[in-house]
Amino acid sequence: MKVVAVYNMKGGVGKTTTAVNLSYLAAAGGARVLLWDLDPQAAASFAFRVRPHVEGFSRKSLESGRALGDAIKETDYANLHLLPADFAYRKLDRFLDHLGKPKRVVRTLIETLGADYDVVFLDCPAGFSLITEGIFAAVDAILVPTVPGMLSLRTLAQLMRWADRSESTADLIAFFSMVDRRKALHRRVSDWSRSHPDTFLSGLIPYASVVEQMPVRRMPLAAFAPRDAATAAFAGIWRELESRLSPSRLRESESRNRWEARRTTIETLMAQLESSDAPDSAATRQRATVIDMRDRNRGRERHDADGSEPLAGSRIVHRFDTADRDLEKRGQTIELHERKSTWVLVTNGVRVQIDRAWAFDILSGTLSPLAALERRTGHHAPPQFETVRSLVGGRSLERIHSWLGEGESPDVSKPRAVEPPGDATSRSEAQSAG
Repeated sequence: MKVVAVYNMKGGVGKTTTAVNLSYLAAAGGARVLLWDLDPQAAASFAFRVRPHVEGFSRKSLESGRALGDAIKETDYANLHLLPADFAYRKLDRFLDHLGKPKRVVRTLIETLGADYDVVFLDCPAGFSLITEGIFAAVDAILVPTVPGMLSLRTLAQLMRWADRSESTADLIAFFSMVDRRKALHRRVSDWSRSHPDTFLSGLIPYASVVEQMPVRRMPLAAFAPRDAATAAFAGIWRELESRLSPSRLRESESRNRWEARRTTIETLMAQLESSDAPDSAATRQRATVIDMRDRNRGRERHDADGSEPLAGSRIVHRFDTADRDLEKRGQTIELHERKSTWVLVTNGVRVQIDRAWAFDILSGTLSPLAALERRTGHHAPPQFETVRSLVGGRSLERIHSWLGEGESPDVSKPRAVEPPGDATSRSEAQSAG
């Protein structure tokens, strides 16, 4: 049995629409599916034409699960059952608080109710509560419909921060819904998300009138509009989600630093959006030459800020230092620059391009930026680099600041391009990382 919670702290982002359509698609594919409508507003129950009522629901129902199990109803669709909402669900937090150990109670309850099913979907209410805390500890995946806007992205970052603190073992997966590609912001955010498959599914649910017809027809999209683009989009979401629910993918998602890496991804996008209209400051531009490590055999150089071949788009800069700010005190820096899909490490006398995997390891704290620089440059690093190396010593580096801008910050020394290591061992390592 796999358990998926469709959840967002914000309301009105398409949670019920997602739960109804994905549960239908999973059942249509042959899986035995249970959809539990946990929202007292009972929108999912309404969509499947089931009366929102659980006879005899009380605090004891959470201990035995008997009343909830008896309330499960068949829907009009094969393999798909619904545990309807009840207005008394508004008391769930009070009941869980009285029982204590909400994580254990919710996990046991879901295991009991879902024993006869292949997939259990939870249509969760908005907000954050004890039931949410229990769900995070009991499910395999948390699917987060997100509107492509600043407030929704901020909420998503907060959700990842909480998941990190709670040490949830679930895989948190976001996707964009209610996408209106006539809006520049929606286009920009949606297109950007495609280069971050660890955080976002590639499927996009459009803002379409056919989706708004679901509560009128009280049917899933595939049941009355099988050829519509929105129906195809939900089918794509289910295929991606089903793949992520495989045991091997779930194990991959249990990396201890996954929350920090994904939250950094969201915050990077937010920084880009916040600064998208910021004026370009020519005073902060400096000349620098970048050696593209992947094209080193052809000797190809790319020049930034000197008019020959600029890297297009805004640059996000992440600065690193020791806990005591040893580099800052001596006027030195180590920075990671992101521009589109290009990542460049910059420090005193050194500027080298790295691949996306290394960049994410650096931002998640599993790889020191100094260690990455040393592995790239080897014994070819200029003498100025030794100043930075000696200042850091054996201390760890942490990200102390991120901002968006063109060119370097004013206090960054002009870096010199560095040829990659020439020996066979270092060359093989650079190729495998790039």
